[in-house]
Amino acid sequence: MKALADAIDHLVDAGGVYVREVADSAMVSGLGERDTDALRALCRELKWEYVVLDAAGEQVDGVQPTPEGLGPYRLQVKKPEAEGGVLRLLTLSGFRNALRDEAQAPIWAIAGFTGRIVTGLRALQGWDDATPPKEEPPTKSPRRLVREYTQARKVPIDLRLWLPTELDEATFNQPVAQIWVQSAMAALTACIPNEIDPDEGTLKFRGPPRLELSRFRPAEVAVERALFNSLVKALRWTFENEREAELKHTLLAGELARSGPSSEDVVVFLRTHLEHSLESAEIAYQMTLSETGRDTMKILGELRRTVSDETAKIADMSRQLTGAVSAAVATGIGLIAARVAANAPTLLIMAVIGVVLVYIAMIIFSGLRYMRLQSSLRGEWQHRLYRFLPASEYTTLVTAPTKQAESSFRMTAYLGGAAVMILSLACAWFALSPQNDVVTKPKQEVSSTSSNEPDRRLPRDINHECGINEPCKLTGLGQEKSETIKVESDARSLKQ
Repeated sequence: MKALADAIDHLVDAGGVYVREVADSAMVSGLGERDTDALRALCRELKWEYVVLDAAGEQVDGVQPTPEGLGPYRLQVKKPEAEGGVLRLLTLSGFRNALRDEAQAPIWAIAGFTGRIVTGLRALQGWDDATPPKEEPPTKSPRRLVREYTQARKVPIDLRLWLPTELDEATFNQPVAQIWVQSAMAALTACIPNEIDPDEGTLKFRGPPRLELSRFRPAEVAVERALFNSLVKALRWTFENEREAELKHTLLAGELARSGPSSEDVVVFLRTHLEHSLESAEIAYQMTLSETGRDTMKILGELRRTVSDETAKIADMSRQLTGAVSAAVATGIGLIAARVAANAPTLLIMAVIGVVLVYIAMIIFSGLRYMRLQSSLRGEWQHRLYRFLPASEYTTLVTAPTKQAESSFRMTAYLGGAAVMILSLACAWFALSPQNDVVTKPKQEVSSTSSNEPDRRLPRDINHECGINEPCKLTGLGQEKSETIKVESDARSLKQ
Protein backbone atom coordinates (compact mmCIF):
# COMPACT_ATOMS: atom_id res chain seq x y z
CA MET A 1 0.00 0.00 0.00
CA LYS A 2 2.85 2.39 0.77
CA ALA A 3 4.34 1.63 -2.65
CA LEU A 4 1.08 2.63 -4.31
CA ALA A 5 0.87 5.83 -2.26
CA ASP A 6 4.51 6.75 -2.97
CA ALA A 7 4.07 6.10 -6.69
CA ILE A 8 1.04 8.40 -6.87
CA ASP A 9 2.77 11.12 -4.83
CA HIS A 10 5.85 10.88 -7.09
CA LEU A 11 3.68 11.40 -10.16
CA VAL A 12 1.93 14.36 -8.53
CA ASP A 13 5.25 15.96 -7.60
CA ALA A 14 6.53 15.45 -11.15
CA GLY A 15 3.59 17.47 -12.44
CA GLY A 16 0.64 16.87 -14.72
CA VAL A 17 -1.07 14.32 -12.44
CA TYR A 18 -3.81 15.23 -10.00
CA VAL A 19 -5.36 13.32 -7.11
CA ARG A 20 -8.76 13.71 -5.51
CA GLU A 21 -9.66 11.53 -2.53
CA VAL A 22 -12.97 10.94 -0.82
CA ALA A 23 -13.88 8.61 2.00
CA ASP A 24 -14.13 5.39 -0.02
CA SER A 25 -12.07 6.03 -3.17
CA ALA A 26 -9.19 7.93 -4.78
CA MET A 27 -9.24 9.39 -8.29
CA VAL A 28 -5.90 9.84 -10.12
CA SER A 29 -6.17 11.81 -13.36
CA GLY A 30 -3.74 12.91 -16.08
CA LEU A 31 -2.00 9.52 -16.36
CA GLY A 32 -0.08 8.20 -19.33
CA GLU A 33 -0.12 4.61 -20.56
CA ARG A 34 2.96 3.44 -18.63
CA ASP A 35 1.96 5.16 -15.38
CA THR A 36 -1.53 3.69 -15.67
CA ASP A 37 -0.16 0.18 -16.15
CA ALA A 38 2.22 0.60 -13.19
CA LEU A 39 -0.56 1.74 -10.88
CA ARG A 40 -2.85 -1.02 -12.10
CA ALA A 41 -0.21 -3.56 -11.20
CA LEU A 42 0.14 -2.19 -7.68
CA CYS A 43 -3.62 -2.28 -7.20
CA ARG A 44 -3.73 -5.92 -8.30
CA GLU A 45 -1.05 -6.75 -5.74
CA LEU A 46 -3.16 -5.17 -3.02
CA LYS A 47 -6.30 -6.86 -4.43
CA TRP A 48 -8.03 -3.48 -4.56
CA GLU A 49 -10.76 -2.83 -7.06
CA TYR A 50 -10.07 -0.18 -9.68
CA VAL A 51 -11.49 1.28 -12.86
CA VAL A 52 -9.56 2.91 -15.76
CA LEU A 53 -11.26 5.53 -17.93
CA ASP A 54 -9.87 7.10 -21.09
CA ALA A 55 -10.13 10.72 -22.18
CA ALA A 56 -13.61 10.12 -23.57
CA GLY A 57 -14.83 8.60 -20.32
CA GLU A 58 -14.96 5.08 -21.71
CA GLN A 59 -13.89 2.25 -19.46
CA VAL A 60 -10.67 0.48 -20.42
CA ASP A 61 -10.29 -3.27 -20.13
CA GLY A 62 -8.64 -3.97 -16.80
CA VAL A 63 -6.74 -7.07 -18.03
CA GLN A 64 -5.24 -5.86 -21.30
CA PRO A 65 -2.43 -3.25 -21.39
CA THR A 66 -3.54 0.33 -21.59
CA PRO A 67 -3.99 1.27 -25.26
CA GLU A 68 -2.02 4.16 -26.67
CA GLY A 69 -3.54 7.31 -28.08
CA LEU A 70 -6.63 7.40 -25.83
CA GLY A 71 -5.12 9.27 -22.88
CA PRO A 72 -4.84 10.97 -20.62
CA TYR A 73 -6.31 8.28 -18.41
CA ARG A 74 -8.06 8.33 -15.05
CA LEU A 75 -7.63 5.64 -12.45
CA GLN A 76 -10.31 5.28 -9.80
CA VAL A 77 -9.21 3.10 -6.88
CA LYS A 78 -11.70 1.83 -4.31
CA LYS A 79 -10.34 1.91 -0.77
CA PRO A 80 -11.05 -0.79 1.81
CA GLU A 81 -14.10 -0.05 3.91
CA ALA A 82 -13.31 1.90 7.07
CA GLU A 83 -15.07 2.17 10.40
CA GLY A 84 -17.49 4.97 11.14
CA GLY A 85 -15.86 8.35 11.73
CA VAL A 86 -12.60 7.30 10.05
CA LEU A 87 -11.28 9.11 6.98
CA ARG A 88 -8.69 7.05 5.17
CA LEU A 89 -6.22 9.00 3.03
CA LEU A 90 -3.93 7.16 0.64
CA THR A 91 -1.64 9.96 -0.60
CA LEU A 92 0.01 13.08 0.72
CA SER A 93 -1.76 15.08 -1.98
CA GLY A 94 -5.09 13.82 -0.73
CA PHE A 95 -4.02 14.73 2.79
CA ARG A 96 -3.22 18.31 1.74
CA ASN A 97 -6.58 18.61 0.02
CA ALA A 98 -8.39 17.32 3.12
CA LEU A 99 -6.62 19.93 5.26
CA ARG A 100 -7.54 22.66 2.82
CA ASP A 101 -11.16 21.50 2.63
CA GLU A 102 -11.40 21.18 6.44
CA ALA A 103 -12.77 17.64 6.49
CA GLN A 104 -14.68 17.01 9.71
CA ALA A 105 -13.88 13.35 10.46
CA PRO A 106 -12.49 12.90 13.99
CA ILE A 107 -10.02 10.19 12.90
CA TRP A 108 -7.73 10.52 9.90
CA ALA A 109 -5.97 7.28 8.94
CA ILE A 110 -3.06 8.10 6.63
CA ALA A 111 -1.10 5.55 4.64
CA GLY A 112 2.57 5.34 5.58
CA PHE A 113 2.24 7.42 8.76
CA THR A 114 3.73 5.69 11.79
CA GLY A 115 3.30 8.44 14.38
CA ARG A 116 0.23 9.91 16.06
CA ILE A 117 -0.88 13.52 16.34
CA VAL A 118 -3.76 14.12 18.74
CA THR A 119 -5.58 17.45 19.09
CA GLY A 120 -8.66 18.37 21.06
CA LEU A 121 -11.03 17.25 18.28
CA ARG A 122 -9.01 15.09 15.88
CA ALA A 123 -6.44 12.28 15.75
CA LEU A 124 -3.99 11.74 12.86
CA GLN A 125 -2.63 8.19 12.88
CA GLY A 126 -1.68 5.16 10.83
CA TRP A 127 -3.83 3.41 8.23
CA ASP A 128 -5.05 0.60 10.48
CA ASP A 129 -5.33 2.61 13.72
CA ALA A 130 -8.85 3.70 14.73
CA THR A 131 -8.29 5.05 18.27
CA PRO A 132 -10.56 8.08 18.76
CA PRO A 133 -9.17 11.29 20.34
CA LYS A 134 -10.08 12.44 23.82
CA GLU A 135 -12.27 15.45 23.26
CA GLU A 136 -11.26 18.53 25.23
CA PRO A 137 -13.72 21.10 26.65
CA PRO A 138 -14.55 24.00 24.33
CA THR A 139 -12.47 27.17 24.42
CA LYS A 140 -13.14 30.75 23.41
CA SER A 141 -13.20 31.14 19.65
CA PRO A 142 -10.17 33.10 18.35
CA ARG A 143 -12.43 34.87 15.90
CA ARG A 144 -13.94 36.79 18.82
CA LEU A 145 -10.51 38.18 19.75
CA VAL A 146 -8.80 38.75 16.39
CA ARG A 147 -10.41 41.23 14.01
CA GLU A 148 -10.76 40.32 10.35
CA TYR A 149 -12.38 42.36 7.61
CA THR A 150 -12.52 39.85 4.75
CA GLN A 151 -14.91 37.07 3.78
CA ALA A 152 -12.11 34.50 3.56
CA ARG A 153 -11.35 33.99 7.22
CA LYS A 154 -7.82 33.00 8.17
CA VAL A 155 -8.47 32.66 11.88
CA PRO A 156 -9.84 29.20 12.79
CA ILE A 157 -13.25 29.02 14.37
CA ASP A 158 -12.16 26.35 16.86
CA LEU A 159 -8.57 26.29 18.06
CA ARG A 160 -8.85 22.75 19.40
CA LEU A 161 -8.32 21.41 15.87
CA TRP A 162 -4.77 22.81 15.87
CA LEU A 163 -3.56 22.39 19.44
CA PRO A 164 -1.84 19.00 19.70
CA THR A 165 0.08 17.40 22.50
CA GLU A 166 3.83 17.96 22.34
CA LEU A 167 5.31 16.32 19.23
CA ASP A 168 8.37 14.11 19.58
CA GLU A 169 11.25 14.16 17.13
CA ALA A 170 10.31 10.92 15.34
CA THR A 171 6.76 12.06 14.66
CA PHE A 172 7.70 15.64 13.77
CA ASN A 173 10.14 14.62 11.01
CA GLN A 174 7.68 12.45 9.05
CA PRO A 175 6.26 13.93 5.82
CA VAL A 176 2.67 13.71 7.06
CA ALA A 177 3.57 15.62 10.21
CA GLN A 178 5.49 18.25 8.23
CA ILE A 179 2.48 18.90 6.01
CA TRP A 180 0.18 19.17 9.02
CA VAL A 181 2.62 21.44 10.91
CA GLN A 182 2.68 23.87 7.98
CA SER A 183 -1.13 24.14 8.05
CA ALA A 184 -1.16 24.34 11.85
CA MET A 185 1.41 27.18 11.84
CA ALA A 186 -0.73 29.19 9.44
CA ALA A 187 -3.75 28.75 11.72
CA LEU A 188 -1.95 29.30 15.03
CA THR A 189 -0.02 32.42 14.01
CA ALA A 190 -3.30 33.99 12.90
CA CYS A 191 -4.58 33.69 16.49
CA ILE A 192 -1.81 35.79 18.07
CA PRO A 193 -2.33 39.38 16.79
CA ASN A 194 -5.09 41.83 17.59
CA GLU A 195 -5.97 42.37 13.94
CA ILE A 196 -5.26 41.00 10.46
CA ASP A 197 -4.83 43.44 7.59
CA PRO A 198 -7.55 42.84 4.97
CA ASP A 199 -5.30 43.65 1.99
CA GLU A 200 -1.88 42.18 2.70
CA GLY A 201 -2.82 39.79 5.48
CA THR A 202 -0.15 41.16 7.85
CA LEU A 203 -0.44 40.53 11.58
CA LYS A 204 -1.08 43.75 13.51
CA PHE A 205 -0.41 44.25 17.22
CA ARG A 206 -1.80 47.32 18.96
CA GLY A 207 0.99 47.60 21.47
CA PRO A 208 2.14 50.12 22.42
CA PRO A 209 4.24 50.31 20.36
CA ARG A 210 2.38 49.10 17.31
CA LEU A 211 3.85 46.09 15.52
CA GLU A 212 3.22 44.49 12.14
CA LEU A 213 4.46 41.05 11.07
CA SER A 214 4.15 39.36 7.71
CA ARG A 215 1.72 36.48 7.59
CA PHE A 216 2.98 32.91 7.64
CA ARG A 217 3.46 31.39 4.20
CA PRO A 218 3.58 27.59 4.24
CA ALA A 219 6.57 25.81 2.71
CA GLU A 220 8.63 29.04 2.49
CA VAL A 221 10.35 28.80 5.87
CA ALA A 222 11.21 25.65 7.78
CA VAL A 223 9.61 25.34 11.19
CA GLU A 224 11.60 23.82 14.04
CA ARG A 225 9.99 21.45 16.47
CA ALA A 226 10.97 23.63 19.46
CA LEU A 227 9.33 26.70 17.92
CA PHE A 228 6.17 24.81 17.07
CA ASN A 229 5.89 23.32 20.57
CA SER A 230 6.49 26.77 22.10
CA LEU A 231 3.74 28.30 19.97
CA VAL A 232 1.35 25.51 20.97
CA LYS A 233 2.23 26.06 24.64
CA ALA A 234 1.65 29.82 24.40
CA LEU A 235 -1.73 29.48 22.71
CA ARG A 236 -2.84 26.68 25.02
CA TRP A 237 -2.07 28.95 27.99
CA THR A 238 -3.96 31.78 26.32
CA PHE A 239 -7.13 29.88 25.45
CA GLU A 240 -7.28 27.20 28.15
CA ASN A 241 -9.87 29.15 30.16
CA GLU A 242 -12.73 30.67 28.21
CA ARG A 243 -13.40 33.43 30.75
CA GLU A 244 -9.75 34.52 30.95
CA ALA A 245 -8.87 34.12 27.25
CA GLU A 246 -9.47 37.78 26.39
CA LEU A 247 -7.22 39.05 29.18
CA LYS A 248 -4.43 36.59 28.42
CA HIS A 249 -4.60 37.28 24.68
CA THR A 250 -4.27 41.02 25.34
CA LEU A 251 -1.28 40.48 27.62
CA LEU A 252 0.52 38.15 25.19
CA ALA A 253 -0.08 40.41 22.18
CA GLY A 254 1.12 43.43 24.17
CA GLU A 255 4.32 41.68 25.28
CA LEU A 256 5.06 40.60 21.71
CA ALA A 257 4.58 44.18 20.51
CA ARG A 258 7.08 45.44 23.11
CA SER A 259 9.61 42.70 22.39
CA GLY A 260 11.26 44.05 19.27
CA PRO A 261 10.96 45.92 15.97
CA SER A 262 8.90 44.74 13.05
CA SER A 263 10.28 41.78 11.15
CA GLU A 264 9.63 40.64 7.64
CA ASP A 265 9.10 37.04 8.70
CA VAL A 266 6.83 35.94 11.54
CA VAL A 267 8.77 32.69 12.09
CA VAL A 268 12.03 34.53 12.72
CA PHE A 269 10.32 36.96 15.09
CA LEU A 270 8.59 34.22 17.09
CA ARG A 271 11.77 32.16 17.25
CA THR A 272 13.52 35.09 18.92
CA HIS A 273 10.85 36.64 21.16
CA LEU A 274 8.02 34.15 21.82
CA GLU A 275 9.49 32.44 24.90
CA HIS A 276 10.38 35.71 26.67
CA SER A 277 7.05 37.30 25.75
CA LEU A 278 5.16 34.32 27.17
CA GLU A 279 7.08 34.55 30.46
CA SER A 280 6.37 38.28 30.72
CA ALA A 281 2.68 37.74 29.94
CA GLU A 282 2.43 35.09 32.67
CA ILE A 283 4.01 37.46 35.20
CA ALA A 284 1.67 40.27 34.16
CA TYR A 285 -1.27 37.90 34.46
CA GLN A 286 -0.27 36.93 38.02
CA MET A 287 -0.02 40.60 38.94
CA THR A 288 -3.43 41.20 37.41
CA LEU A 289 -4.80 38.33 39.45
CA SER A 290 -3.39 39.92 42.61
CA GLU A 291 -5.08 43.21 41.81
CA THR A 292 -8.26 41.38 40.88
CA GLY A 293 -8.04 39.41 44.13
CA ARG A 294 -7.94 42.60 46.19
CA ASP A 295 -10.84 44.04 44.23
CA THR A 296 -12.72 40.79 44.64
CA MET A 297 -12.23 40.80 48.41
CA LYS A 298 -13.49 44.37 48.53
CA ILE A 299 -16.54 43.51 46.46
CA LEU A 300 -17.23 40.42 48.58
CA GLY A 301 -16.99 42.55 51.73
CA GLU A 302 -19.50 45.00 50.33
CA LEU A 303 -21.73 42.12 49.30
CA ARG A 304 -21.57 40.72 52.83
CA ARG A 305 -22.59 44.06 54.33
CA THR A 306 -25.41 44.40 51.83
CA VAL A 307 -26.77 40.94 52.64
CA SER A 308 -26.42 41.59 56.40
CA ASP A 309 -28.28 44.90 56.12
CA GLU A 310 -31.02 43.33 54.06
CA THR A 311 -31.55 40.39 56.41
CA ALA A 312 -31.46 42.75 59.42
CA LYS A 313 -34.09 44.94 57.75
CA ILE A 314 -36.34 41.94 57.13
CA ALA A 315 -35.83 40.72 60.73
CA ASP A 316 -36.75 44.20 62.00
CA MET A 317 -39.90 44.14 59.89
CA SER A 318 -40.76 40.74 61.42
CA ARG A 319 -40.34 42.16 64.93
CA GLN A 320 -42.42 45.20 64.03
CA LEU A 321 -45.16 42.98 62.65
CA THR A 322 -45.07 40.80 65.77
CA GLY A 323 -45.47 43.87 68.00
CA ALA A 324 -48.31 45.20 65.87
CA VAL A 325 -50.13 41.85 65.98
CA SER A 326 -49.72 41.69 69.78
CA ALA A 327 -51.16 45.21 70.13
CA ALA A 328 -54.02 44.32 67.80
CA VAL A 329 -54.84 41.18 69.81
CA ALA A 330 -54.80 43.15 73.06
CA THR A 331 -57.05 45.78 71.49
CA GLY A 332 -59.49 43.14 70.27
CA ILE A 333 -59.68 41.49 73.69
CA GLY A 334 -60.29 44.91 75.27
CA LEU A 335 -63.11 45.63 72.83
CA ILE A 336 -64.79 42.32 73.61
CA ALA A 337 -64.52 43.02 77.36
CA ALA A 338 -65.92 46.53 76.91
CA ARG A 339 -68.86 45.20 74.94
CA VAL A 340 -69.71 42.52 77.46
CA ALA A 341 -69.21 44.53 80.67
CA ALA A 342 -70.19 48.05 79.68
CA ASN A 343 -72.29 47.54 76.53
CA ALA A 344 -69.88 49.64 74.39
CA PRO A 345 -71.41 51.11 71.21
CA THR A 346 -71.33 48.87 68.12
CA LEU A 347 -70.15 51.67 65.83
CA LEU A 348 -67.13 52.37 68.04
CA ILE A 349 -66.10 48.72 68.13
CA MET A 350 -66.40 48.31 64.34
CA ALA A 351 -64.38 51.48 63.72
CA VAL A 352 -61.54 50.32 65.97
CA ILE A 353 -61.54 46.89 64.30
CA GLY A 354 -61.29 48.53 60.86
CA VAL A 355 -58.35 50.69 61.91
CA VAL A 356 -56.52 47.68 63.35
CA LEU A 357 -57.08 45.61 60.20
CA VAL A 358 -55.85 48.39 57.90
CA TYR A 359 -52.75 48.92 60.05
CA ILE A 360 -51.78 45.24 60.04
CA ALA A 361 -52.47 44.94 56.29
CA MET A 362 -50.25 47.96 55.54
CA ILE A 363 -47.36 46.47 57.52
CA ILE A 364 -47.64 43.09 55.74
CA PHE A 365 -48.01 44.65 52.28
CA SER A 366 -45.04 47.00 52.75
CA GLY A 367 -42.86 44.09 53.91
CA LEU A 368 -43.78 41.90 50.95
CA ARG A 369 -43.26 44.80 48.56
CA TYR A 370 -39.80 45.47 50.00
CA MET A 371 -38.75 41.82 49.64
CA ARG A 372 -39.97 41.70 46.04
CA LEU A 373 -38.05 44.88 45.21
CA GLN A 374 -34.83 43.57 46.77
CA SER A 375 -35.13 40.26 44.92
CA SER A 376 -35.51 42.12 41.61
CA LEU A 377 -32.46 44.28 42.35
CA ARG A 378 -30.35 41.23 43.21
CA GLY A 379 -31.25 39.62 39.90
CA GLU A 380 -30.37 42.76 37.97
CA TRP A 381 -27.01 43.41 39.65
CA GLN A 382 -25.78 39.84 39.82
CA HIS A 383 -24.69 39.79 36.15
CA ARG A 384 -23.10 43.24 36.37
CA LEU A 385 -21.16 43.12 39.63
CA TYR A 386 -20.98 39.50 40.75
CA ARG A 387 -20.76 37.48 37.56
CA PHE A 388 -17.30 36.29 38.63
CA LEU A 389 -19.03 34.25 41.35
CA PRO A 390 -20.27 30.80 40.30
CA ALA A 391 -23.99 30.23 40.66
CA SER A 392 -23.52 27.79 43.55
CA GLU A 393 -21.36 30.22 45.56
CA TYR A 394 -23.74 33.12 44.90
CA THR A 395 -26.60 30.98 46.13
CA THR A 396 -24.70 30.13 49.32
CA LEU A 397 -23.57 33.71 50.03
CA VAL A 398 -26.63 35.71 48.99
CA THR A 399 -29.71 33.77 47.97
CA ALA A 400 -29.91 31.31 50.87
CA PRO A 401 -29.64 33.86 53.75
CA THR A 402 -32.15 36.24 52.20
CA LYS A 403 -34.56 33.39 51.48
CA GLN A 404 -34.43 32.31 55.11
CA ALA A 405 -35.14 35.84 56.32
CA GLU A 406 -38.00 36.22 53.84
CA SER A 407 -39.47 32.86 54.88
CA SER A 408 -39.44 33.99 58.53
CA PHE A 409 -41.28 37.21 57.66
CA ARG A 410 -43.85 35.38 55.55
CA MET A 411 -44.53 32.89 58.36
CA THR A 412 -44.98 35.76 60.81
CA ALA A 413 -47.28 37.52 58.37
CA TYR A 414 -49.41 34.43 57.79
CA LEU A 415 -49.81 33.58 61.49
CA GLY A 416 -50.25 37.19 62.61
CA GLY A 417 -52.73 37.97 59.86
CA ALA A 418 -54.75 34.86 60.65
CA ALA A 419 -54.83 35.71 64.37
CA VAL A 420 -55.96 39.29 63.73
CA MET A 421 -58.65 38.14 61.30
CA ILE A 422 -60.05 35.59 63.75
CA LEU A 423 -60.10 38.15 66.59
CA SER A 424 -61.70 40.75 64.31
CA LEU A 425 -64.48 38.33 63.43
CA ALA A 426 -65.01 37.63 67.14
CA CYS A 427 -65.18 41.37 67.90
CA ALA A 428 -67.66 41.88 65.07
CA TRP A 429 -69.83 39.06 66.37
CA PHE A 430 -69.94 40.53 69.90
CA ALA A 431 -70.56 44.00 68.50
CA LEU A 432 -73.51 42.93 66.38
CA SER A 433 -75.11 40.64 68.99
CA PRO A 434 -77.94 42.18 71.21
CA GLN A 435 -76.92 42.73 74.89
CA ASN A 436 -79.08 43.21 78.10
CA ASP A 437 -78.69 46.31 80.26
CA VAL A 438 -76.04 45.80 82.85
CA VAL A 439 -77.28 48.48 85.33
CA THR A 440 -80.75 47.69 86.86
CA LYS A 441 -82.94 49.90 89.04
CA PRO A 442 -83.62 48.74 92.66
CA LYS A 443 -87.17 47.85 93.56
CA GLN A 444 -89.00 50.26 95.77
CA GLU A 445 -91.49 49.07 98.38
CA VAL A 446 -94.52 51.21 98.39
CA SER A 447 -97.32 50.77 100.92
CA SER A 448 -100.42 52.68 100.45
CA THR A 449 -102.94 52.53 103.22
CA SER A 450 -104.81 55.34 101.71
CA SER A 451 -104.28 57.46 98.73
CA ASN A 452 -105.25 60.53 100.74
CA GLU A 453 -103.21 59.86 103.85
CA PRO A 454 -99.49 60.16 104.06
CA ASP A 455 -97.45 57.18 105.03
CA ARG A 456 -96.89 57.44 108.70
CA ARG A 457 -94.83 54.29 109.11
CA LEU A 458 -91.41 54.78 110.50
CA PRO A 459 -88.38 53.01 109.11
CA ARG A 460 -86.77 50.42 111.27
CA ASP A 461 -83.42 52.07 111.26
CA ILE A 462 -84.61 55.43 112.37
CA ASN A 463 -83.33 56.60 115.72
CA HIS A 464 -85.55 59.12 117.35
CA GLU A 465 -85.67 60.98 120.57
CA CYS A 466 -88.75 62.91 121.09
CA GLY A 467 -91.08 63.91 123.87
CA ILE A 468 -94.77 64.42 124.13
CA ASN A 469 -96.03 67.38 122.23
CA GLU A 470 -92.43 68.08 121.11
CA PRO A 471 -90.97 68.04 117.64
CA CYS A 472 -88.91 64.96 116.99
CA LYS A 473 -85.76 64.95 114.72
CA LEU A 474 -85.44 61.73 112.67
CA THR A 475 -82.12 60.64 111.32
CA GLY A 476 -81.95 57.84 108.69
CA LEU A 477 -78.93 55.67 107.90
CA GLY A 478 -76.70 57.37 105.35
CA GLN A 479 -78.88 60.48 105.26
CA GLU A 480 -78.46 63.98 106.64
CA LYS A 481 -81.96 64.96 105.88
CA SER A 482 -84.18 65.71 108.96
CA GLU A 483 -87.89 65.80 109.32
CA THR A 484 -90.05 67.22 112.13
CA ILE A 485 -93.03 65.21 113.08
CA LYS A 486 -95.58 66.13 115.61
CA VAL A 487 -96.74 63.11 117.46
CA GLU A 488 -99.69 63.14 119.71
CA SER A 489 -99.22 61.60 123.08
CA ASP A 490 -102.31 59.52 122.85
CA ALA A 491 -101.17 58.15 119.56
CA ARG A 492 -97.89 57.21 121.18
CA SER A 493 -99.54 55.48 123.99
CA LEU A 494 -101.76 53.61 121.60
CA LYS A 495 -98.66 52.68 119.56
CA GLN A 496 -97.05 51.22 122.64
